[in-house]
Amino acid sequence: MEAKKDIALRTYLLYILISFIGVAICLRVFYIQHVQGNKWKQEEANFTTSFRTIEAVRGNIYAEDGDMLATSLPYFDVAMDVNTEYMTDDIFNSNLDSLSICLSNLFKDKSSGEYYKLLKTARDNGERYVMLHHSVAYDDLLKLKRFPLIRMGKYKGGLIVEENNRRELPFRDLAERTIGYERDNVQPVGLEGAYDSYLAGVNGQGLMTKTAGGVWVPLNNDQNLQPQNGCDLISSINLNYQDVAENALRTQLILHHADHGCVVLMEVKTGRVLAIANLTRRDSSNTYEEMYNYVMGESMEPGSTFKLFSLLVAMEDGLVNPMDSVNLEGGQHNYYDRVMKDAEHNDEERLTVSVQRAFELSSNVGISKIIYKHYANQPQKFVDGLCRLGLNEPLHLSIPGEGTPSIPNPGSNNWYGTTLPWLSVGYGLTITPLQTLTIYNAVANNGVMVKPQFVDEITKDGKVVKDFEPIVMNPSICSSTTLKKLRKMLEGVVLRGTASNLRNTVYAIAGKTGTAQIAAKGQYKVAMKANYRASFVGYFPADNPQYSCMVVMNSPSTDGYYGNITAGPIFREIADKVYASSIKINPPIDDTTHPQKNNNLFVKNGDADDAYKVFTALDVKYQPSSTTPWVQFTAQDSTLKVSEWNPEKQLEKGIMPDLKNMNAEDAVYLLENAHLKVTIIGSGAVKEQSLDAGTSFAKGQKITLKLS
Repeated sequence: MEAKKDIALRTYLLYILISFIGVAICLRVFYIQHVQGNKWKQEEANFTTSFRTIEAVRGNIYAEDGDMLATSLPYFDVAMDVNTEYMTDDIFNSNLDSLSICLSNLFKDKSSGEYYKLLKTARDNGERYVMLHHSVAYDDLLKLKRFPLIRMGKYKGGLIVEENNRRELPFRDLAERTIGYERDNVQPVGLEGAYDSYLAGVNGQGLMTKTAGGVWVPLNNDQNLQPQNGCDLISSINLNYQDVAENALRTQLILHHADHGCVVLMEVKTGRVLAIANLTRRDSSNTYEEMYNYVMGESMEPGSTFKLFSLLVAMEDGLVNPMDSVNLEGGQHNYYDRVMKDAEHNDEERLTVSVQRAFELSSNVGISKIIYKHYANQPQKFVDGLCRLGLNEPLHLSIPGEGTPSIPNPGSNNWYGTTLPWLSVGYGLTITPLQTLTIYNAVANNGVMVKPQFVDEITKDGKVVKDFEPIVMNPSICSSTTLKKLRKMLEGVVLRGTASNLRNTVYAIAGKTGTAQIAAKGQYKVAMKANYRASFVGYFPADNPQYSCMVVMNSPSTDGYYGNITAGPIFREIADKVYASSIKINPPIDDTTHPQKNNNLFVKNGDADDAYKVFTALDVKYQPSSTTPWVQFTAQDSTLKVSEWNPEKQLEKGIMPDLKNMNAEDAVYLLENAHLKVTIIGSGAVKEQSLDAGTSFAKGQKITLKLS
């Protein structure tokens, strides 16, 4: 009896305790929900909702003709929630095999078995976030959304997508270093770095909420601050010229197995840089890529291209005339304990010649003797003349990374008795290739020195925000008299001098070769070909300069190392292609001022219907007096006369018709239908035929057509 009472008492006590706990829980729930409800709702909102940065879209960079050089494209990090409540075990297991195979085929980074194990393990462990792949392109994302399980939808399929923008160059490495980049904690490079404030735009702030998949999505809210997308930049780069420059440079670098090289093409009047290429050899291979902007950044000893500046200073000081005489002494002259030598020795040419001839031959002895004669007792005057050209100051370009020039000063610790003669031929000082080109460009531009520019304008939503006009750095680098002499000397280099291999009959080139030894630890090792820097700088057409260009090749080791052999062909290839395609040099025909008369037209004989269609399209007057399928044409006053012609009947009779002035396609059609074997030489209209008109022929006989 006592035992029953004890059990009942315990039961009542336990019941009371449980009831008390239940009441306490209810009171706590009531307190949390009604008393602290607002607080916890705010905590939840803070956890799943917050103001976050909305990134602005970075502006695009374009070539001068509108081709896109750099743009921001969306890439996506994709993950999967394999334990979403809508995904049952049956659905997951029945689709896992096929999903794993699809993921492996798409991303090609794991086998289907590895994907199967990754997803299965995550499912078994209750994980809610499994990273599938980083930086997925948009096209691949669309494919991914059609895969098993994932195609069930955002919530049922568990797909989690986070978008990121990445900078892309549609033309890959074309002008890559000039386009450049702007990255955190990295020195800005190229146009991307120089104009980041315009391209970047302004980020916004927006109220966003986190979804079940962990992805932040924007909410409509009056407090949202919308981003201001970046401006677009229209560069001066001409994509066609850029392609020509890079290909020409790469070809010659490979041929000469050089260490690196650079090319820059500039518009004479404006200073707009139309093409700029910088290529460096990777290891010992013949693979070249853009790693450094040598055009702007490599401050180096220019060598013989500097001789123009030395003579410019001396002519402006009234001390030298191109027709003055100088003894080349066989190509060798002593200055104190050092020997100045010419690159080549030719007894006939190395005696007494004019200053102009010494320049054309690129004689170190001749130029140094002229400068030393007039400035040995007043070297500061010579250096001051160089400084007037701006050679002691950088160009202050908009793009960062410009090399710093250096010119020795008389009286300083690095000025010796031999400094002046070596300085006069481009040694003992350093300037960048672009500085050299800028002065040559000024010679081509009637003495006006313009600043090299890489950008034409900055636009926003199609409207011009900033326009870049030519910047004149020096309205006149020298007198018109000196300028005329300099231009004649530069033309002479190509006509009769070291760059005569660049001469052509279509247009004239003016310029200067350079072959400079490269100092290694203060020593010039003449015996090693790889210790030379070859260059050519000039402009074209010489009689009406439109473009200037400089080429530098560093350490060529095979097939020669002189500037005319290594750098010259690059200049010539670029000049040829620019000359052939430039509207500035070859303007389009203006039909209003140069009407084309019908009697000046040359029309090939052939198919009548084809000819009539062309005449109608071009509004050419003609007299269609033929009912035959083949016609001949003659010019009569201002109208083309059409004559009947039936070569097919002649061929059927085994008699050869007169095929002259017939287009090749129609001639071959007729002859092969007559079972003749045809050989064609040349292109254009038929000029000669091996079987004369009126002669008989047999089937299978051979006939050769020479075209004009």
